[in-house]
Amino acid sequence: MKNDNKEKEFFTLLSDTTFKRMFKDEDSRFFYEKVIKFYSKLDLEGYELYDNEINSGGFARDYRLDVLLKKGRDFIIVEMNKGVSERVLIKNRMYLFNIAGGGLEKGEDFVKMKTVLINFNNSLYKINPDAINVDYTLRNEKYNDVIDDIKIHNIYLESLKNVRYNGSNEEETFMAMMVADSYEEMREIANGCEEALYIVDKLEKLNEDDKFRTSYNVELVRRKEINSARLDGYDDGYDNGYDAGAKAEKISIAKTLLKKGVSLEIVSESTGLSEEELEELIN
Repeated sequence: MKNDNKEKEFFTLLSDTTFKRMFKDEDSRFFYEKVIKFYSKLDLEGYELYDNEINSGGFARDYRLDVLLKKGRDFIIVEMNKGVSERVLIKNRMYLFNIAGGGLEKGEDFVKMKTVLINFNNSLYKINPDAINVDYTLRNEKYNDVIDDIKIHNIYLESLKNVRYNGSNEEETFMAMMVADSYEEMREIANGCEEALYIVDKLEKLNEDDKFRTSYNVELVRRKEINSARLDGYDDGYDNGYDAGAKAEKISIAKTLLKKGVSLEIVSESTGLSEEELEELIN
């Protein structure tokens, strides 16, 4: 849906909303496929987007994993970490082990599976160098079943900030684009690379899609609220009180979207609030 009256927004490639949209598009999924294959040696041919709302295992509903890809019994988790810390990486490992451990619960129906976690980290956050790429093994003592094809790849993007396309560094160019702050910076990084410029054009055209803009802004507002809770020292309380504060979060997101001029219908569909409730927020 095109709306020329709306201000053009910048959509970062380091957003899970953008990732899911671009990955679903057969004409643009090559961008992430090339980056992932270059760094992890994983070929995403045959993988499809799967359920991305698997809880990390806490008693309260908490942050959901960003993207889950599936092919047969094999899974690849892709996390877009705009802000990375030890806590974020631990949370992501919880997702990895929960999914990989599901194969151990099959008992006599146990089937070997591969589970991989790929963290795109927009930070120079320092961890043990040995933890950049890690292999794990899980064992079910009752059935003596073992899953040993569990891997983690941590990709640190900030170090690529000054990369520019030179005719032979396409994958590094793509990764540098993921931490760009504007379309202008992306085009500068692309430096004439046709595939990179094609992606910039695709991103800019997403401004014509109101539903995508809404989904993107819902993610943006939610991330800001989570970060604010952490900075205020209410990290655990925010997690445990998520359900109780869900309505307040929806209202906050709705107000932001309404200020941006998003229609009542789309805001209602995105937040679950009725149009009557939204009209009260306007008045």
